[in-house]
Amino acid sequence: MGKIVITGASSEIGQAIARTLSGLGKPILLHCNSNASVLRDFDADIVQADLSQENELERLVNTLGEVDILVNAAAVTEINLLPFLTEEEIEKMVSVNIIATTRLCQAVFPGMCSRRSGVIVNISSVTASRVYRGQSVYGGTKAYIEAFTRGIASEGAKKGVRCNCVAPGGIESGSLKKVVINTGSDILKDSNASGKFGRPEDVAAAVAYLCSEGGRFVNGSTIHVDGGQWVGL
Repeated sequence: MGKIVITGASSEIGQAIARTLSGLGKPILLHCNSNASVLRDFDADIVQADLSQENELERLVNTLGEVDILVNAAAVTEINLLPFLTEEEIEKMVSVNIIATTRLCQAVFPGMCSRRSGVIVNISSVTASRVYRGQSVYGGTKAYIEAFTRGIASEGAKKGVRCNCVAPGGIESGSLKKVVINTGSDILKDSNASGKFGRPEDVAAAVAYLCSEGGRFVNGSTIHVDGGQWVGL
């Protein structure tokens, strides 16, 4: 039996995804960069690695084995106007959000194709479609993820492999809390018609659907979990 792999599992969204997918009865490997203690209650193998570092990314890749479901939830979010982003901040976003996601998909894709079965879910963001000030690089990395996902979907469709995105918007979790400090929660809450934030469990439910038999005919798609923010509601 292949395993479920979730990167960025120590984040609030990552934990919610892990809790939801643990009900599938498959072995689970959870990746985190830090704060591994929050994962101690999960019946899972834990791998701690800084995905911005090539050697640590390769170490994670070498532990994957046979993977049935890959959820790429690891991400680096740096919010600032372009002239004020440091070289290190830009490199980290590109390394984790683009290179690590690409490398992990590349590692599991051949095995999935040979077994004629597999699901990849990449966590994107509303910023891939609707970018606000200070999110140019971060939004750009997430736009790459959505295009990359469609490409994988086209390559794997006839081999039983599906790849989709979930794009959270205003989810009350770590990355949003970071933005709130800079912009103020009222601005964000008023940015769509719902007038409220979503929960990590809302994202996890969308991921679970894409990994389920119910989502078997969904491929190359992006599910927006943002209260309609991306369409301007």
